[in-house]
Amino acid sequence: METTAYQQYSEESGDWLRKGRARLLAHLVREFGPERRPLELLEVGAGVGQNLSVLAEFGAVDANEVSPLGQEAIAKAGAARTLYGTSLPFQLDRRYDVICALDVIEHIEDDRAALRWIHDHLSPGGIFVATVPAYPWLFSDHDRALQHFRRYTAGSFRAALPDELHVEACAYFNQLLFPAAVGSRAVWSAARKLRPRKTSMKQPSPKSGLASSALEAVLRAEVDLIARGYRPSFGLSVFCVAKRRAA
Repeated sequence: METTAYQQYSEESGDWLRKGRARLLAHLVREFGPERRPLELLEVGAGVGQNLSVLAEFGAVDANEVSPLGQEAIAKAGAARTLYGTSLPFQLDRRYDVICALDVIEHIEDDRAALRWIHDHLSPGGIFVATVPAYPWLFSDHDRALQHFRRYTAGSFRAALPDELHVEACAYFNQLLFPAAVGSRAVWSAARKLRPRKTSMKQPSPKSGLASSALEAVLRAEVDLIARGYRPSFGLSVFCVAKRRAA
């Protein structure tokens, strides 16, 4: 991820989208994760640690983050029991009840090798929770600034998972805002072409105020629908929960 884009990501770590994803994460761990407590959890690509407090409600949390900026933020907050600073796959003699990767797998060139590593480090009956950006046709300068290798459909992400993982749920997220977001992305991309900048930046997002609060409320409502069993058939992101089969 380009440094400028990562700094923008850090500054927006408390924004409406990340709060919505954290709410979705908590629901998916509660619904599909092992019932026992405490759990052993790992977040891959933990960023600045914005999800670690959510995961800590379920047990002991380790983090994996390769960016020095992210590592510094996580270490300063003391949010993780152990912090791994190496890219997947790496040597690790530990298994987890929950491994999550929220908007991470698209950053990894060999996604199948990373997903195999995740499977191998799940305990039997453990779950993998992921979100990834949706639809290859939406790939733009926004993705290039964030150093994405690809975007997915629900089907293509399922196909990338190891066969030994059983998919519990795989659908879309951020459906209610999808039409407006696609239009906004198109306008932003056109403006970038007309007035190019030396540094490629991700599309800006509201960080505070009424707009951010309204968007957060929309995502909260969508997560509540998902918790009631609704599975969106389109959206800006794909979410997936897959379980390692019990031994």
